[in-house]
Amino acid sequence: MRKLYTGKRKLAVVGTLTAIAVGVPAVGAVAAEISGSRLPFSIATAGSKEDGDRWKGKSSGHAKACGDVPVSDTRTFSAYIYQDRSLRPDPKIASTSRSYRQAYGCGAYKGTSTTSKYYTKATWAGIPGSRAYGYVNAQN
Repeated sequence: MRKLYTGKRKLAVVGTLTAIAVGVPAVGAVAAEISGSRLPFSIATAGSKEDGDRWKGKSSGHAKACGDVPVSDTRTFSAYIYQDRSLRPDPKIASTSRSYRQAYGCGAYKGTSTTSKYYTKATWAGIPGSRAYGYVNAQN
């Protein structure tokens, strides 16, 4: 009877299984944008904007506010995550404030609940005549 896996074939199978075993946990730990949390805005004029989309807290139990404005300028923008509460003030869960000059970035993780709904909000400084757009989002 022939051996099913010998020599190079066995080495290839072991290498593939090792790559899968090592790669799957690493991919699962990577932060991802929460669907429905992206809020784009034009920086031609200063302002603030609240996202109309509401999203449920994820099973990870946390979220962080992130954003980017692809302009080399010292002005700043802020990204916020609020918990949507009816008939009560909405508490701010997480936030970050960044300079336009900085690359995409996030604030710290804060706790969320799978039974609650959340939304993103942005405030930004304007650059008259600019055609650039920035955005904020939430990641888990």
